[in-house]
Amino acid sequence: MIDIKNLTKKFGNNVILDDISFSVNKGEILGFLGPNGAGKTTTMKIITSFWSPTRGSVKIDGVDVIENSLEVRAKIGYLPETVPLYDDMRVYEYLKFIAEVRGIEKENIKKRIKEVVASCGLKKVLLKPIEELSKGYRQRVGLAQAIMHEPDILILDEPTTGLDPNQIKEIRDLIKKIGKEKTVIFSTHILSEVSATCDRIIIINGGKIVGEGTPKELARKAGSQEVVYVKIKGPKENVLDKLKEMENVEKVERKDKESDDVYGYEITPKEGVDLREYLSMTIMGAGWSILEFNKKTVSLEDIFRELTK
Repeated sequence: MIDIKNLTKKFGNNVILDDISFSVNKGEILGFLGPNGAGKTTTMKIITSFWSPTRGSVKIDGVDVIENSLEVRAKIGYLPETVPLYDDMRVYEYLKFIAEVRGIEKENIKKRIKEVVASCGLKKVLLKPIEELSKGYRQRVGLAQAIMHEPDILILDEPTTGLDPNQIKEIRDLIKKIGKEKTVIFSTHILSEVSATCDRIIIINGGKIVGEGTPKELARKAGSQEVVYVKIKGPKENVLDKLKEMENVEKVERKDKESDDVYGYEITPKEGVDLREYLSMTIMGAGWSILEFNKKTVSLEDIFRELTK
């Protein structure tokens, strides 16, 4: 349904998006995950035809979003990070205004507002001024304006930013409910949000796609990786070199310092290898002391941090 090819965006000499390509299937909720400044919002603005790419293309059902922006915008509901609300309006007045702007026929406006209010849980605040709404309800009103014209696609840019845990759960549940009927791209820098909400995840960093998969695929990848943490008393450079020389070691990192000759190290073995016995023999054979020793599983958060360094 959405096909993005070789998308690049530059501002002067700054490369914000660097030749990214991906697709989103009809009815899919795609999580677009990355740290602040990774290129998420830029991608959203190009998909919604607010910005033009420097190079590459975005097509929705085969229609180019730049060459046919009006046709494309009719298919998209967009919730930007800063919700476009008018604080001096009441919720009903604002929704009526959005319905009129979106070209909904006059005789159908009341019916459509009623449907949107039910979908977004706005009945309790319908007659309240928007300026009096909590952040959670403001996001609900923002979602309501995004779905008013019954778009096939929803683009949600950081929809849970600034919400408390209860509000986050409410918005997450609402996105899942709405997503049953639409294609959704949901950008965030919060890993737990995409894991709980999305069918598939793309991780972006520095304008490049650095990871992709379903939450289960990423979880399996995380679960299959284990690292050994060991705190060693010994000369730090000698210890690091010795650990790196070991067989079946993928990576060694010096993690924390207790004193000049006591450091913690994380050792990542090659897949399927249990290094613990060999590691302890190597350390003690060199005449160094083991002060702490444990094995831990790499989490999704660890993978995210690794991919977005």
